[in-house]
Amino acid sequence: MSNASPIWISDLTHYYNRQQSMPTLDDINLSIPQGQLTALIGRSGCGKSTLLQMVAGLLIPTEGAIRIRAHTVTKPSAKWNMMFQKPSLYPWMTVRENAALGLVFAGTYNQKKDRVEELLDMVGLSEHKDKNVQALSGGQQQRVALARSLATEPEVLLLDEPFSALDAFTRTALQTEVAQICHDQNITMVLVTHDIEEAVAMADQVVIMSHNPGQIVGEKSIPLAYPRDRNSAEFAELKDELFAEFETIDKAKQDKPFERLEVVRPKSTAPSVEKMLQQAS
Repeated sequence: MSNASPIWISDLTHYYNRQQSMPTLDDINLSIPQGQLTALIGRSGCGKSTLLQMVAGLLIPTEGAIRIRAHTVTKPSAKWNMMFQKPSLYPWMTVRENAALGLVFAGTYNQKKDRVEELLDMVGLSEHKDKNVQALSGGQQQRVALARSLATEPEVLLLDEPFSALDAFTRTALQTEVAQICHDQNITMVLVTHDIEEAVAMADQVVIMSHNPGQIVGEKSIPLAYPRDRNSAEFAELKDELFAEFETIDKAKQDKPFERLEVVRPKSTAPSVEKMLQQAS
């Protein structure tokens, strides 16, 4: 695998347990070039989030492998960060403390304090750095989570519908900002979404997944410059084409319902965050 394809998914099949009559994911093969912004779309239960968690190192596939820059993914890494639907912040900490967590865990906070300040400025939180995160809006909290994800200078940013719970205006603004940041900083991004417009707004390449079992059944290139004008004729045309292709695949599968099982993970045994912050100060 060359450096041109930092994410390489090979012959991946996954069962959550031995009682499954068919796999959750079946024969997934995908290569994502350096700096490409990719969206995974598909019905609920098709395994999009499962696949994303495997790229993040949170789950191990039953068969096949995932490699990031020739390294087989077997555990999480600060070089491939994931943002979830909820910002998952520590509510008793300030904006700055939450944004610095990745660097604290890596033991590099003292050397990279300035990066935290720069990132908080970049995501529009310069006036909120010393506030408790509980005082922020939902959109502002997701900006803190974004700054935290970028602080470790990741090669890959993984997004599991992080804007789905936000109001339409905030969601649109963050979609535009995150896509622009990843594009400008040459970060390879993988987004899981149900939203066709979000996929067209944020991705260079859209990967369509079917369900029961989860398989890659199509791809579509989105050749639009960033930031993207959602009111343009080109945007509307690509959105309609993608919706039509997705709808065709969905209708072919809708008579085969599929329910994805959930994974129960052990509780974290990491040392207390407060102690690590004190040691890093």
